[in-house]
Amino acid sequence: MIRMTRWSLPLAAALVVGACSSLTGKKEPFTVYAPRYTAPADAAKGTPVQWQLSIDTPVASDALDTTRMLVMPSPGALETYKGGRWSDTAPLLLRALTVQAFQQSGRISGVGASTSGLHGDYLLATDLYDFETQYRDGSPHAMIRLNARLTDSSTNRIVAARSFEADAPVAGSQPAAAATAFEQALAQLLPGMVDWTLTEGESRWQKNAPQRAAR
Repeated sequence: MIRMTRWSLPLAAALVVGACSSLTGKKEPFTVYAPRYTAPADAAKGTPVQWQLSIDTPVASDALDTTRMLVMPSPGALETYKGGRWSDTAPLLLRALTVQAFQQSGRISGVGASTSGLHGDYLLATDLYDFETQYRDGSPHAMIRLNARLTDSSTNRIVAARSFEADAPVAGSQPAAAATAFEQALAQLLPGMVDWTLTEGESRWQKNAPQRAAR
């Protein structure tokens, strides 16, 4: 991909740092992008829930479990953007932003990463299949695709599962443009996953209310 010749800031925060030494010993600068998430204005309109939710780290292939910004110029062929890195690996980025999306929904107070020590009544686990720029008909698109599973922690049984995906056009071939598009894709995907999780979890919670009261 074309290297950046100026350090432009997309909606994501960016930081210019030195890359690892090349074979010649010369360090190449790159920009670190930290995607941000802002909940939609109507996020808090749903009914608040009383149960707690743990967010697991998404499971991903070795190719996706990286800080490198990936691009797929043709089906099945992965390359990396020069001059750009994510601030964390794709699974950890997605986990942090998912927790943030639930917090910003205003509908659940007990939510956190599974590594935080929070005892969740439910566990949200995901398999991450795509987190890269894909070229289709010559045009780049930020693509996020995953499968989510909601598990009842008391029984360790899956109570609901659904696939989610989001697609946002990338305005150019620079990593800055890709970072902006991924923010847009996350803004599409996360609200739907939050609403689905809270709806399915609350339905199960109310269904099991008589059993909890009898204990």
